[in-house]
Amino acid sequence: MKFSVMWVLAAVVFSLGLLAPASSPAGEGDVLFFSRHGWVWRCDADGGGRARLVEGFLPAARPDGRAVVFFRPAGSSGDLTELWVHDLPGGETRRLASDLAAASAPVWFHDGSALAVLARDDRARTRVVTLAPDGSGLRTVFSEGEEGAGFLCSLSTVPDGSLLVHDMAFAYWLNPDGGVQKRVPLEAVMGTDAAGVTSSDRLAVCPTDPDLLVFSHACRGTARFESVMHEPNTSLSLHDHWLGKGKNMRILPEDMTGFDPVWSPDGMRIYFIGYRDVQASDDDLFRIFRVERFGSGLKELGMGEAVSVGGLR
Repeated sequence: MKFSVMWVLAAVVFSLGLLAPASSPAGEGDVLFFSRHGWVWRCDADGGGRARLVEGFLPAARPDGRAVVFFRPAGSSGDLTELWVHDLPGGETRRLASDLAAASAPVWFHDGSALAVLARDDRARTRVVTLAPDGSGLRTVFSEGEEGAGFLCSLSTVPDGSLLVHDMAFAYWLNPDGGVQKRVPLEAVMGTDAAGVTSSDRLAVCPTDPDLLVFSHACRGTARFESVMHEPNTSLSLHDHWLGKGKNMRILPEDMTGFDPVWSPDGMRIYFIGYRDVQASDDDLFRIFRVERFGSGLKELGMGEAVSVGGLR
């Protein structure tokens, strides 16, 4: 692991609470949506107030936390091809789109003005599509094969209104109206961690600092993990553009598996899916965790997958 003295000092200061925002010291106002056993659920930043909402998968919280979009299968095939929205607190559920073969969870633009989905076309090629919150205006803005891109993975939004995907070799910042803003080799972000990147690894830019991003990556597991799982482990690291190539800070302990990271709206916390090594042999494995962005305050919130977060302010 490589990181500068600045990162160490930042972590120490943050752990002392000196950088915690007064408006949301422990995730107050964060609203989490997640999936579990074919249902979309909601809870608060501490895992409390858990409520089962509606049948569905791959939820995405609207930025204000007052609605969630998700996928449902069409017919008996089991393929996730229908995009739905569930409004809160009224509970109205309506379909937004059909024939969108989900390749990842949908995402909202930070201002709530539109949605983006990573989907597969009728030839199984990946593409990024955008649509209005009412389901209108669906259009493809980037496709596998354009600009030499391979299989597209890990859709997320960027504070400036662009979108971010990767193809396991390059990260692509996309114009929401179509086209590539920039293409960056993953090695320039991840350093040596880029060598083992897979389609499951996610990059997510901090909503309040476009130079800071969190990413998942393969790593060596503990002896306990390797004896149970027989495969590489996965952890989370932070990258700051200004620190340069490979200057990353791992934010999870060695006995922790973590993936699918998402930011809190104020950019101070990261929610993710994972488990401790002592839980690796459990039949019901995946749990939701919260960690402050420099690695302090790690907390298990409860069972669940595909977490997404909005914020009631």
